[in-house]
Parts: sequence; structure tokens; C-alpha cells
Amino acid sequence: MNNDYEQYITMSEFAKLCGVTKFTLFHYDKIGILKPEMVDDKGYRFYSLRQLSIYDIITVLKQVGMPLKVIKGYLENQDTHFFLKILAQKKLQLDKQLKEIKKMQKFLQSAIDTTNYALAITGEQPRLEDRNEEYLIVADISQELSSREQMQKIYDQYHYCEQNDVFISLVVGFIISKDSINNGEYHHADYFFCTTDSKHNCESLHIKPAGKYAIIDHEGPREEISASYEKLKAYIAQHHLEIVGNTYECNLLNSLAGGKPENYITEIVIEVK
Repeated sequence: MNNDYEQYITMSEFAKLCGVTKFTLFHYDKIGILKPEMVDDKGYRFYSLRQLSIYDIITVLKQVGMPLKVIKGYLENQDTHFFLKILAQKKLQLDKQLKEIKKMQKFLQSAIDTTNYALAITGEQPRLEDRNEEYLIVADISQELSSREQMQKIYDQYHYCEQNDVFISLVVGFIISKDSINNGEYHHADYFFCTTDSKHNCESLHIKPAGKYAIIDHEGPREEISASYEKLKAYIAQHHLEIVGNTYECNLLNSLAGGKPENYITEIVIEVK
């Protein structure tokens, strides 16, 4: 090799120093992001050692998820302000992705906890529990609305939560008024709800108060839930308790978790004193 070539290294040597394949370098050459500094008469490609720093820039920007098209634009217009601009834009994008990942992790953990809780339930025996305050995002599905209107209300609720970054868990259900329960109207739900993790400032927020609740776990389809209500109301009467608030039907195990209707588990929670 004559002196003209002494300042260059072959593609194979450059690839080895960078820890990549020649295919990657061929691709970078094709899209114009890192072209060899010299190509001889036989078509052999040669790179200079200073191009290692250019490869390092490409690698760093790729590691933060920057597209090759943007990296190429930076290499063609290198200046500090442009560098800061593209990094700032990428950081905003990564922050948004991280937020979505954390939200999904929270949802998945909630789904795991709820499903494991449902699977651990044995029998359908009534019980009393003191429960903490809970937060629900509700949709009005009163009987005056048609089925189509009710479904639209539920859809609007999910859309609102998505647009306003309101976390909702896997647990959904219905709110039934005290009067409906006392009258045996167990299928007359007033609201559909999703559970959330904090007191959001919105009109759809419903606060389930802390207090004493009579509870029973209904196993089977909702169409057969009346017997569980009657059993729980008998338990309330036997213990000289009074229904003082709403009833909350919580779907703990349904079709989403792969269950068949006969294996659905619905927790019926009635506020009493």
C-alpha cells in the first residue's frame, strides 16, 4: 500500500474497531450517513480513523432512539444548538413513553392482584368488612337511557380517562341505589364505574365512602345474581344492620380474564351500619 493509503483502514478493520458488521457499514454508506472517505479503482472502501468519532456520534444518538434520518440531518448541520434541540425533543418523547410504561405496569399489577384475589375466594358466604375510601370514575346508565345511549356513556367515560391521563384499573362494575336494593330491583344499575387510584378533579368522580360494608362474592353470570343479593340481605337483617348507602357490584373475574360465565366472580358490596 502506498503512502496515500497509510492514513486509511479497510472496511473490515473499521467494522472490527466499531464492533459491527460490514453489512451495517454498507447500509450507512447507502443512505449517506457514513460514507467511506475513499474508494479505490477496484471498489474497495477505506475509512479514516477520524471517522470513528462520527460512528460514535451515530451510536450514541441511536441508543436514545433517534431515527437515522434525524441523525443524518444532524451530521450534515452540526452545531451545538441543533444538537441540544434534537436531544431535548427526544427526551420529551422518552419521558412520554416512560409515563405510558409506568401506567401500564400499574394496570398490569392491578390486574394481577385482582385476579389472584378472585381466585383465592372460596364459597359465597356473607361477611362484614371495614373498607377505606375509594375513588371511582362513573358513567350514568340510568334506566331512562336506551342500550345504545348507555354504551355511548361508557365509551365516553373511557375516552375521557384516556384523554385526561386518568388511571383506571381492571376492576369495573355497577352502582345500584339503596332504594333499588330494598325493592329487589337488583338489575337496575344507576352507574357504570371504573376504579381509579386518586381523587381526580372531574365531574365523573364518585367517592365510595370509608365505612362498614356487608359483602358477598357471587360466582356465576350476572343474570343469576338475585339469589346472592337475597342471601346478603338476609345476613344484614340477621345481624340487625341497616342499608345506608349504595351497592357496588365489582367484576373481579370475567371474560377478560378468560373465565366462562359460570366462573365469573362478582363482589357485591353494600354500605351498612
